[in-house]
Amino acid sequence: MALGQRPAMSFGTSIRRYLAKFRRIISEDSSKEVPMPALFEDKKRDRTSPKKAGEDDFAFYDSSARKPFALYRQLVNGWLAEFPQTEQADLVKRLRGGSNVQYQATMAEIVVHAALRRLGHTVEIHPFCPHPTRRPDFLVKDANGGPLAFVEVTTFGPDLETVGRDNREAAIYNALETVKLPAGWLMGYSVEKHGKSSPSLGKLRSEVEAWGAQECGDNVQHMPSRIFDATDWKIELTLHGGYDKEKLYERKIAAAMSGVRSVAPHLDLRQALEIKGQRYRISETPYLIVVADCKGSIPVGDHVADALIDALFGSPCVHFRRRPDGGFDTENDRTNDGYWGRHGAPRNRNVSAVVIFPEPNLWKLRDERWQPLIAYNPFEANPLSRGLLPLPGYDLDSEAEYVRKGGTQLADILELPAAWPPDD
Repeated sequence: MALGQRPAMSFGTSIRRYLAKFRRIISEDSSKEVPMPALFEDKKRDRTSPKKAGEDDFAFYDSSARKPFALYRQLVNGWLAEFPQTEQADLVKRLRGGSNVQYQATMAEIVVHAALRRLGHTVEIHPFCPHPTRRPDFLVKDANGGPLAFVEVTTFGPDLETVGRDNREAAIYNALETVKLPAGWLMGYSVEKHGKSSPSLGKLRSEVEAWGAQECGDNVQHMPSRIFDATDWKIELTLHGGYDKEKLYERKIAAAMSGVRSVAPHLDLRQALEIKGQRYRISETPYLIVVADCKGSIPVGDHVADALIDALFGSPCVHFRRRPDGGFDTENDRTNDGYWGRHGAPRNRNVSAVVIFPEPNLWKLRDERWQPLIAYNPFEANPLSRGLLPLPGYDLDSEAEYVRKGGTQLADILELPAAWPPDD
């Protein structure tokens, strides 16, 4: 075992340790026994199939019998049990009855609450604030009950048009997963044109099955492709042979592409901050905003830091200056549209720090490329304690340079197993 590497816990050991810790935290926090929330009930589950395209998050997590999702259910139930009973019912309702975006947004709140408690903080839910009617998510207090910081958890997600389009595509995708193909053949899938209607899935399946029966033969090097018109949708399918003829494949799509989409995560993040920054009129207490990406706006994990810095300090740009000899000099700069402005012209100084949470579904919290990052406001009016939520991120160093700094990963704060996701 490498130096500093923690031994992986077995599945059973993980469950027992987490449950023991949850019971201890709950008993220390309240004189009354707090019941486990009825989000994921204790029932027999036998599903082993993966999540379908467009499937409801709660429905999948509640139905899967696979070990990683059993541990996930134990974790979420335990975190929910740490909320006051008055809050649990609302959280459970949002997790069970909303969209996948609402599920992920609610999970982000639950995770931040769990992290703050594991750091030893007292957390008040929906506290009073300077605004007469609005309430932020949390007020973090010190050991004497004094305020340390307000914390708001918010998200950015897809617009309604995109949600509707994705739901229509999910129906097409899932229908094609069930087509009957000759043994040893599967398909590649690509959307050439997204439509605005819901095509006849039975008709599409029949056309694909007839095509497959005609094209699939003994030559596995032959990879025929065809674009199918399904009302205003255009779906390109490619047949791939050479798979195990004795195996019954539950899913017939071996590879999929859904087309290219435009993303601008720094703009999504900046807009979320604009909405929440002044919403509660917080001006004399440190204020931390946590923003979760429920849109999949960050295309590659390595871009998390870029999205954060570009949102806060402006989009990168290049200035060209002509020299007297006719040549050009270039200078890297940033546009003056950052949420926190720039030296000499700061903005939104009441927001002490910002956290970007790129994958609120938890599964990538041990992946270095997808780490939540915190950025401290170099112009902050109310300094935030660096120990409040000590994630890796950006801060001023001893020479007043704004630099990348280390910290404690969220997975470690939450005390997730070293092997995460856990073995199936």
